[in-house]
Amino acid sequence: MMLTILGFLIILVAAVLQAYCEFGRQARPDIKPKVFTTAFKWVLEALWLILMLGGAALLFLLNPLIALIGIVLFWLVLPFIISPVMRNRILPPWDEVKVELEPKGYNERNYWRGDWWMIESKQKKRKR
Repeated sequence: MMLTILGFLIILVAAVLQAYCEFGRQARPDIKPKVFTTAFKWVLEALWLILMLGGAALLFLLNPLIALIGIVLFWLVLPFIISPVMRNRILPPWDEVKVELEPKGYNERNYWRGDWWMIESKQKKRKR
């Protein structure tokens, strides 16, 4: 039982690191965390991958069905929970981006939901 909990905790930590790295890959240079401007970003990318594979391997040794549940949790469930929380914590405070975002229709309650913080090649193309 303890190994199952440990495996899921490892997968949870990997999901948090993956969401952080995903934000770093997509963010504009002025909003991107400083760690993604150094070579340390590759350590973080490798770390979340190793943690995900290690947690899945540990769960697979216990029971293949549990490992499948862990992988589905990692790829399909946790991104919907962790990514919005991560964006909400990493994006600059509303007071710093108010001048830029108010003309675009954002306010203090919804500015972290949009894609204004992404580099242009990652933004979803909207029909106008």
